[in-house]
Amino acid sequence: MTAPSMNRTGEWTKAGTSVLFLCFFMHMIARGMSETIAVFLLPVTQDMNWSRTEFTTIYAVFMITHGVTAPLAGALSDRLGAGFVYKLALTILAGGFFLASQMEHLWQAQLGLGVMVGMAVSGLGMAVATGLISRWFRDNITLATSIAYAGVSVGMLSVAPLAQILIESQGWRETYFILALPPILVLPILFLLPWKQINGGTSGLEAATARHFLMPKHVLAQPTFWGLFMSFYATSVAIWTTALQVVAYLIEIGFSAITAATSFGVIGAMSIFGMLGTGFLADRFGRKLVVTCSFLTTILGVVMIWSLSAHPSTFMLFVSVVIFGLTMGSRGPVISSLVARLYPNMVGAVYGTVTIAFGLGAATGGILSGFLRDTTGGYDAVFMASIIACVLGLMPYWLLHTLAHGAWPSGKDASS
Repeated sequence: MTAPSMNRTGEWTKAGTSVLFLCFFMHMIARGMSETIAVFLLPVTQDMNWSRTEFTTIYAVFMITHGVTAPLAGALSDRLGAGFVYKLALTILAGGFFLASQMEHLWQAQLGLGVMVGMAVSGLGMAVATGLISRWFRDNITLATSIAYAGVSVGMLSVAPLAQILIESQGWRETYFILALPPILVLPILFLLPWKQINGGTSGLEAATARHFLMPKHVLAQPTFWGLFMSFYATSVAIWTTALQVVAYLIEIGFSAITAATSFGVIGAMSIFGMLGTGFLADRFGRKLVVTCSFLTTILGVVMIWSLSAHPSTFMLFVSVVIFGLTMGSRGPVISSLVARLYPNMVGAVYGTVTIAFGLGAATGGILSGFLRDTTGGYDAVFMASIIACVLGLMPYWLLHTLAHGAWPSGKDASS
């Protein structure tokens, strides 16, 4: 066995794997609950008499808040520890869903589901997890971050169909109240965990993320940073322009509400394989090739979902959501691992700042999809916008050496 092989195997210790599961679980709670917004779109807009554009502003506020607060969450985790951030975020998440159960006006939804849930997802998401993972994994960091990212898939698969069942049996207000309970139940468990050991990392990696509280200004002058930012923004626009409308779209073209919600869950389920597969393949066959295939697969999935309006069938629906789902979130682990490789001394700060792009992209996709649906009366422009965003998201990997190869050119580093 070669030394590198031993290195790869040796990283999968019991402690490191446990930390990875913790990151996965926190991400699952955060994104599984927050992404139920697509399931609530029709019942809430019909009951509250809100337009699609008004409702999608909730998601826009959520993603902008998530993006803006992610750098702070990552920086606080580096300084005060992940335990502090996780506990605070769970408390805020429960409060946001409780407020949603009582809302009477749009601003209350924007505050609870937008601002509060957005802050909570920042604290429970990858801005914190990437810093933790980088202290326990180096050679396997892309695969490890892919596993943590897969929490969003399991969350969507489990929570979205459950939310639809609860909405049909209990009503949307009662469902929001029920969803506020899981974070409260998990919170006491976090007080029992050995946070000093969790934050410490494995030998040789423990100091990797502690040198910078906020991202140094010189990073803003680097094309590499803006390539990461642009790619994360565009991939977020591409996915959420389609994903946020897919449940309503499927219902409008003739599928049942539970079928539409389950399809949304299947998209999340398939993204598990996409995230893990992309992370595994990117480390072995190069990021440019794998990311290119990923974006092309997204385009194929969007086109197939689009074609369902002309040729609706359960079989084609299944194939469409499987293909689209395979690439949902698949670029995220690549981006987070690139940050860990290219900026090892400021992972939390840089990744948190790059996450602003994800938030802005999802907000753009949410507002744009609602606006295009309201103004055109259909979904053609929605799907076309998603395809264009895929092309823009791919470009940085073909233009920048650092993104294509995951390393600085010889003689340069993050301080250059």
